Amino acid sequence: MASVSNPFVDYLNRYTTASPDHEAAFDEFLSQIAPPSGQPLHLPTQVENFLNVSFAQPDPPSVILTGNAGDGKTYLCRQIINATTKQPLHDWERLQHEPIMLNGKRLYVIKDLSELGDAQGTALLHRVAATLSGESEERYLIAANEGRLRALAGNDVTLAPLYNLIHDQLTLGEANGARVLVINLTKVTTSSFVRKTLEWMTAPVHWQACDGCESRAACPLAYNARQLSQKPIADRVQMLYQLLEHLEIHVTMRDMLIHLAYTLTANQRCQHLQHMHVAHRDLSALVYYENIWGHNGHPDFRRKASVVQHLERLHIGNHSLFELDNFIVSGGESAEEQEQHQRLFPSDVDLNQRRFEQERRAYIEGGAETGAQQETPMLAWLPHCRRKLFFEWHANPQVNRLIPFLFLADYLDLLENEQRHKESIRRDLVLGLNRAFSRLYLNERDNLYITSQYLHSTEQPRPLVRLTIPIQGIDLRVDRRRHAAYNYDRADLALVIAPPPALTMHAGVPPKPESWRMNLLLFEYLMRLAHGGTFNILAEECELSVRSLKDRLLRAFVSETAATDRMVEFFVAEQRRYALRKLSIDEQGTIRASF
Repeated sequence: MASVSNPFVDYLNRYTTASPDHEAAFDEFLSQIAPPSGQPLHLPTQVENFLNVSFAQPDPPSVILTGNAGDGKTYLCRQIINATTKQPLHDWERLQHEPIMLNGKRLYVIKDLSELGDAQGTALLHRVAATLSGESEERYLIAANEGRLRALAGNDVTLAPLYNLIHDQLTLGEANGARVLVINLTKVTTSSFVRKTLEWMTAPVHWQACDGCESRAACPLAYNARQLSQKPIADRVQMLYQLLEHLEIHVTMRDMLIHLAYTLTANQRCQHLQHMHVAHRDLSALVYYENIWGHNGHPDFRRKASVVQHLERLHIGNHSLFELDNFIVSGGESAEEQEQHQRLFPSDVDLNQRRFEQERRAYIEGGAETGAQQETPMLAWLPHCRRKLFFEWHANPQVNRLIPFLFLADYLDLLENEQRHKESIRRDLVLGLNRAFSRLYLNERDNLYITSQYLHSTEQPRPLVRLTIPIQGIDLRVDRRRHAAYNYDRADLALVIAPPPALTMHAGVPPKPESWRMNLLLFEYLMRLAHGGTFNILAEECELSVRSLKDRLLRAFVSETAATDRMVEFFVAEQRRYALRKLSIDEQGTIRASF
């Protein structure tokens, strides 16, 4: 055998380049060259199907695609053009002036509203607004940045009907049957496409060229392709993307493709890796479970790769867990664990062949004395091996503890509609909110107390209780809506808070319950507070949202009738707890205390 170069590696590296041209026009950049196998990546999406169905109607709507740069707006425009004209696209600009005939209508395609000047963009939106009456024969497919779209439509009062339609759809969702549909691609869960993308990137047809390479056994890229083609490992990669989505972090399609391509190749080339192999260089740092965090990426790449920046904040593998570290070092206590250890830690490129086993043995046999002088090589392996276990030790739930969320399992159980712990979690969330609202270490789980201003005394500030809502009026709900216009493969968790019972007894229509959507960060913040955590942990990420909830509840539920009640409620320190105290004023003006 001889050393060969796999052209697919070079093709994947086109995804990972950080050039300005590549960033500005990703779709055009990739479409210039087909993959060596002749089998390009195609990801069937609900939005593409939705657009095809919409434009196939006898009276199709106009469609505005909004989203971030890299969400696939240009790609979708290209797909619709190819589907309607049955021929490849060569001139975008021509489509602005020479429309596609579609069921007797003239379809104009604008791949980027931001490329038009203010006057030209406003004139275009006036033409779109003219279609709202149903009399125009023109239809539009427009890709637009949301900020640019709102600015152009909002700065012209004559476009108010179009602006209101755009605002309502961006805020509330797509309006079925509207003459102008607005589809917000930032709502797409990009994790839906991770598995399909990895299946294409690791397909054997793309890696056949490696079969005749003498460096294949020691090649980290061939290793990455083998490992990432396994469903359990691909599922772990998808889980990381889902985790970002539970943190309200939207990953664009472009960023996902760049990140997954880098996870496979680390932007390396075959010739360079072969030279390193001949020189007996350590290639273990280029394996997929290191590349996925971008640890060895060029600074320009790390600066532009948003997924790397988000995932790096999870610090997976950086923290010690005794059970995992003991397993890595000792090889396991039971026969089953020892068998697992042999499977997970064989002599392979990701462990620098036999180097890991040699340094593990040296540490076991004499590491204590060596460690007193300097850090032993074995300790440097631990973060690397923890990350390996995270992806490859599928049978052990302990590896999920490497994710720095203490209540992730509870959160995911709720989203799966698991009822076993729902009641205890609901009470914990009420306790967490009570502590967050009052800034006191309360122990009250049966009522939610919404506090506002403080009474000052010589001891400490005392928050006033403005509203009391019994736990029976608080519910946890899971929203599993599926969207016809785009892929949204996740459930949403919300805390639904009903108005206080006293408010519903007053004359008139009672206010509606308030729904507060909780992502993983908010859930973790409140659960940590309920279990004794301090206020500073996650406060920067969550405190503003918690204060906003309190303000919403005060605005919605504090009525004029309640404001005239001659009662003041507040908490006072009493031995080892805080107790609720009440002061009331009777008709004669006498102040009475309730204990």
